[in-house]
Amino acid sequence: MDDVAEAPEMLLSVFESQLRGLVPQDLPWGAVVERDGPLVRTHYGTHGTVDHTGPASDDLAELIRRQQDLFAARHEPIEWKVYAHDSPLLGESLRAAGFIPGPERTVLVADIADVPSLELLRPGMQVRHPLSGERERLSRRAAAAPDQRRPLSEMEADGMARGTGLEMEILVLEYDGRILDALWIERVGGTDFAAIGGITGPRRELLQAAAAWAEWRGLRVFRPRTPRYLVAEAPDSLVPAYVTTGFHEIAQVSTYRWAPAGEPATDRATKQLLSDPEHDEIWKRFETRFEVTYETADRGIIEPPDSATWLLATVERSNDPLLTQVEEVIKRGIRAGARSGDRLYCLKWHISGSRMDPLRAGEPGQPRWASYAYLVDEHVIQVTKDLRMGTFGNWREASLCVFGEELLAHVDEELTALLGTVLRRGGRPIGNVWSFGP
Repeated sequence: MDDVAEAPEMLLSVFESQLRGLVPQDLPWGAVVERDGPLVRTHYGTHGTVDHTGPASDDLAELIRRQQDLFAARHEPIEWKVYAHDSPLLGESLRAAGFIPGPERTVLVADIADVPSLELLRPGMQVRHPLSGERERLSRRAAAAPDQRRPLSEMEADGMARGTGLEMEILVLEYDGRILDALWIERVGGTDFAAIGGITGPRRELLQAAAAWAEWRGLRVFRPRTPRYLVAEAPDSLVPAYVTTGFHEIAQVSTYRWAPAGEPATDRATKQLLSDPEHDEIWKRFETRFEVTYETADRGIIEPPDSATWLLATVERSNDPLLTQVEEVIKRGIRAGARSGDRLYCLKWHISGSRMDPLRAGEPGQPRWASYAYLVDEHVIQVTKDLRMGTFGNWREASLCVFGEELLAHVDEELTALLGTVLRRGGRPIGNVWSFGP
């Protein structure tokens, strides 16, 4: 611990230089991030945010109007954080444009070295990670907490290593078998900060545990830059707990909100699936419908009548240009055959999967395409929620099965031109290529 704690002015300077106007090191799942002069604009589909480094524009009204037009084209409500030390013209211009300011919150920063270690808890009390069966109840409790830095639902939706404790974590304080409160925290890549998204009650024990999690040296193998600071935003009722745990009040912030006409999307275009019930459900239906399990996958799936299978024996590397072309053909075909409301799942046995709206991903101005048809070292499945179309990449056989009349109609000719003779149609061998398929 430093002999003299860093002054709030120093902490504010670090906060301003590292966090404001930050383009994420790892793009969140389902998000599009764009820089617009002094602004960073993030589109989530469900809503959008604007961050700034202190816009000094000769025409602030025009800058704000441009953001409104861009978000309105996507039917996304805007959230724009304004700090008390920003130019008064920013808040005035936002209000003039129809934005409504929310309640003020206090921005707090702590040097982790100044946060006391977790004290000895009374008998029956512990800080722990939530159990899988507690997630839904914790989500409801977090949603009911006062407005703070970032909702738990948004932090989890960012994906990446969110469910493994590498990038974000949920901590609960339990006493005598009952959860008293919870806290959620994430590391901010490329900075010296970990950010507390929120806390459901004024619990110093959780704040101390958050500091311990943030500086855990064991994660250096994944993130060589260990956080030095914690940042949070809190309403008046929670500020004392932070201050008595070593945090400094460095600023006040308010979220300005504006909503255009039209309905935003109800979910992000892409989502990483970890322990989600829908992940288990789509797996069960796929394995039943195509008569395949992890143990039998090397032998392939029961290929339906509206299917064709090609050989990819020449593809040995994930960056093979031929594979890139194949993936592009499959992507175009899936988009062409997709219907409004479709969800495409990408599945790998015993590994996290993904869910995607194929009509809202993969094109300019949309989130990245979050699926693939073939891997050189493991089996992979793409399938729509209704199981009507998709692909099965069998790396043992070095083959790609495409199924579903709509998808096959769009890719058959192009894949044959790229890969040569079809290995099987409807599960039956054709041509003069030997196969150990059915």
